[in-house]
Amino acid sequence: MATIKLPEESQHNDMVKKVDAMIREISKSSSMSAATRALGLRPSILIGEHQELAHIMAKRGLLNLQNHMIGLAVAAARSSPYELHEHTRVLQLEYGLDSGQIVELAATVAHVTSINAFEKVVAAFNDNAPMRAQDPSAPVLVEVRQKLGSIPRYFLYMANDPRYTKIVLDRELATVHEGDVSRLNKELVAYATSVVNDGKLSILYRAEVLRSLGLTNEQLFEVTTVVSIFVKNAAFTTALQLEPSQA
Repeated sequence: MATIKLPEESQHNDMVKKVDAMIREISKSSSMSAATRALGLRPSILIGEHQELAHIMAKRGLLNLQNHMIGLAVAAARSSPYELHEHTRVLQLEYGLDSGQIVELAATVAHVTSINAFEKVVAAFNDNAPMRAQDPSAPVLVEVRQKLGSIPRYFLYMANDPRYTKIVLDRELATVHEGDVSRLNKELVAYATSVVNDGKLSILYRAEVLRSLGLTNEQLFEVTTVVSIFVKNAAFTTALQLEPSQA
């Protein structure tokens, strides 16, 4: 239940309704969303919301499909049910993603979040046992290079436990490299997840992979701005405990 009393659509003035119409043209929502009903209490902030949404959905270096995939990743990483529902709804209804493809995206977020949790501890050990970077010639790291084309730095530390390393490697292949969703789009999801989770080693690796798949630095910058806006949206709707729409 929302932490504030949300005005009904009919209770907002004409200016709020006009901005809402522009937002709905972009979001494809069939009614005034709970977020707009809340933001309508402060119209100047609502206008800014429309400007942000129009800017990131202007089909610059990224497709709107990719923006919503990034939005799903941010919402999942930030545990924001309202935003997660909204982005999933658009991906299903507007872009035709089926349940299996949504599972692929969710699994990618979960996989990368697991890696991010591990890599944050690397610095705490200061390259001392039991978390010391292993030699790239170790058999499990040779396998990582063979299957991924390079060795992400966090794997050097995971290699202290070869069996665990193999588990993570197999999961990387199953979630990011395979499936119906393209590798590029899942790497965008992985990058966004790493940014939200502050996984520095993952950010470097995913950015490198995205460049190898053809993204420019300008497009990577755009991805980062999209992430930052969706992080803001997740913080807002979660703080107010807005409930996902039923539309």
